[in-house]
Amino acid sequence: MSSYSEYVMSASSSMMNSVRDAATSATSSAATAAGQVASSVSGVCHGVASSAQQKLLSYKYEDRQLSYEDKPDYPETDSPVWMLGQQYSARYDLPELRELVTSRPWLSYRKEFPAIGESGLTSDQGWGCMLRCGQMVLAGALLDIKMGREWRWNKDSKEEEYLQVMEKFMDIKSAQYSIHQISLMGESLDKKPVGTWFGPNTVAQVLRKLCKFDPSDDIAVHVAMDNTLVISEVKQACIVDTTDDNDEEGGKKDESEKTYNWKPLLLFISLRLGLHEMNPVYIPGLKTCFTLPSTLGVIGGSPNHALYLLGYVEDEVIFLDPHTTQAATAPDQTYHAVKPGRISISQLDPSLSLCFLCRTEEEFDNLCICVQEQLIEASRTPLFEMMLERPPHMYGQLPSGDSTGQPDENTGDDYEQLHRKYDSEDEFEIL
Repeated sequence: MSSYSEYVMSASSSMMNSVRDAATSATSSAATAAGQVASSVSGVCHGVASSAQQKLLSYKYEDRQLSYEDKPDYPETDSPVWMLGQQYSARYDLPELRELVTSRPWLSYRKEFPAIGESGLTSDQGWGCMLRCGQMVLAGALLDIKMGREWRWNKDSKEEEYLQVMEKFMDIKSAQYSIHQISLMGESLDKKPVGTWFGPNTVAQVLRKLCKFDPSDDIAVHVAMDNTLVISEVKQACIVDTTDDNDEEGGKKDESEKTYNWKPLLLFISLRLGLHEMNPVYIPGLKTCFTLPSTLGVIGGSPNHALYLLGYVEDEVIFLDPHTTQAATAPDQTYHAVKPGRISISQLDPSLSLCFLCRTEEEFDNLCICVQEQLIEASRTPLFEMMLERPPHMYGQLPSGDSTGQPDENTGDDYEQLHRKYDSEDEFEIL
């Protein structure tokens, strides 16, 4: 009986071991199969994600002209269209409006240009939109100085002065205001690596600095900060002593004998009109800016999408969009857009910069009068302040003649994160 019990116990133990071994084997097989399935699913998901990302980047950076076929140039309305300080009718002035837009320089993304320093970048796709907007403002200002505001471009335009201006914006390092010079100066001034997004204030500060190196010396750039326009500081930047210091007898001339000239002024007024979105109380004042005779528009745009704003109609702003990638080339018709775009003014990013061109001191004085009457006295919430002299409590914020720009941090996600080597500050030069 004892031996029988031992036999039963031994058999039961063997059966339990077999069951346990089978269960372990099944579990192991299941785990292996599950791992294989998970690995397969993970590979498929990764492939789908990579494909989707590639399609997204392909769409974002594809070559496409600025057409905006989904809507006409301007709405059918009796409301006035204000463009660069001039009033037009959307019904009766379409040819004039189209000529005006086509005549403004359009600087867009470019590709296949010489690499920018040691960064290796041969295109500004995805990061150069605000730099291009700054180029559009400066190129437009120089053309207005050289050719006059009433000048109009056409496909056969070959005027020497026109070509001299536009060649300064070619995508080569030797060009005075090329994407190379702007991005390298941004790195030198503000330690912003080549290939990163600029805010409107940063690009204004960089252009101010670059203009000091321009041998033609035909424009002064002033950037008003802290929501304050100080008249004396602007005039200090623009009034140039042209006196021959020595008189006929070889002595120094008295102050009363000195002569001064006004250097044409490109004025940027950097503002932030809200925290994360445009504050509606500032919209009337922003519209008024487009009606002032000296306006050159606004550089700003929607979040992560810089635009050059030329004017407005009803509650929409009219803009030139740099987000079209074209091959780098000498100035030709690809430097001029066929049609503008329109978006609601409420969609604008609150960080922007007003732009004005004052070719003479009289034009600047008239601008100050318009600002005082139409923007400050006429509004409970003016866009900015204006004063003759900087008050004592603001002397700590006094900008030096070569002050570095303060980078914006408002919409800086519109660029690719790449590992790069950069030009050192010592390597930066104007050729």
